Amino acid sequence: MRFSIARLAAVTIAAIVTCTGCQLIGKEPAGPACSGQTFNLKDRSAAPLGPPKELVSAFNDAVDQRQKSVTMAEMVNRAGWSDGWDRAIYFGAGMTDADLKQMSGSNLELACFTGRPQYNDDNPDMASPYMSLFLSNGQPIQAELWTGQNPSLDFGGREFLTPDTVFRFDPNPGVMVAE
Repeated sequence: MRFSIARLAAVTIAAIVTCTGCQLIGKEPAGPACSGQTFNLKDRSAAPLGPPKELVSAFNDAVDQRQKSVTMAEMVNRAGWSDGWDRAIYFGAGMTDADLKQMSGSNLELACFTGRPQYNDDNPDMASPYMSLFLSNGQPIQAELWTGQNPSLDFGGREFLTPDTVFRFDPNPGVMVAE
């Protein structure tokens, strides 16, 4: 009798392990768990670098003036923002936290983001908005939302910007493009 109970227990355990394993096959991992900290990209209540939308206005003015050459630090200064950042990252619709970490080129320490830019499903002819996420020593500080068909700041294929990044006016499509 003992032998059959032990055998029954072994078969039961094997069945449980097998079924659990089958449920995991083909499923993607849920991703990194939040460490308790999240960063809301759309939170405008805390703006440690400067007033929201002033950076967008500064870039719009540079486009209107057909600015030949200007650095990101100069644009931030024109917007009335502080220089408490060392890198700005492109954050587009559909990007994941893992994409963001890879593109940051830094030790991005925060695991989870909310308030992500969304695809423009209402008007597929309109470009989807994106954000520039400003970091300091790998910590997110502030995000800025860029909308419209041709937002005035164009990363020019760069994954991140620094204060020394130079922008030039590109008449076609009429934006400031990072070199």
